[in-house]
Amino acid sequence: MHARQTGGGRDTATAPGFVVLTGTVLGVVVLMCVHLDWAPFVRNVTGPDQLVGLVAGGILLGVCLLVWAIKSLSLLGRERRRSGKVAAVPVVVLAGLVVGLVFQPAGFDSARPEMEKVAVEMLREDRPHTRQDLNLGGVDISLAHRESDGRVYFYDADGYVGSAVQGWVFSPGPEPVGSGAREFEKLTGDWYSFDFTIY
Repeated sequence: MHARQTGGGRDTATAPGFVVLTGTVLGVVVLMCVHLDWAPFVRNVTGPDQLVGLVAGGILLGVCLLVWAIKSLSLLGRERRRSGKVAAVPVVVLAGLVVGLVFQPAGFDSARPEMEKVAVEMLREDRPHTRQDLNLGGVDISLAHRESDGRVYFYDADGYVGSAVQGWVFSPGPEPVGSGAREFEKLTGDWYSFDFTIY
């Protein structure tokens, strides 16, 4: 980050280098992992995990962009020199934005057809039934459980935060009614999201 000196002793600004570019790439990759709800070596990325990743990636990217801006303004503005290295950081950030717009994380909409198929199968069975560790439409379901009330509950593997758990319920009958520890929200058709507090 130090300016380079010429033979006459005059400070000469240098273009953003390898460290700034590497930090930018890492920051973009971390934020992309948060966006896509994926991380290496972590099976189920929870809300707190995403928050940590968002803060870490945001700080890293922010620092790198600040250093890039200072060095680029010094190089282009004060000395009126050009360098191809100046364009590398914006290209990486722009590429990350494009990839983020093109690739969306798996969610309820992508999982719904497979979840509904499983729910209908479970409702046809004679007794309450449980299925564990499912991946439906790219969404990890830790537990699918048909209860005696004629509904099938899908517990989101990423939805366990402290004493709370989130997921979806297929209820072809009456609309589920919430209570203090159980909240439901209408989504579409016979589907509702739920948020349970486990004591």
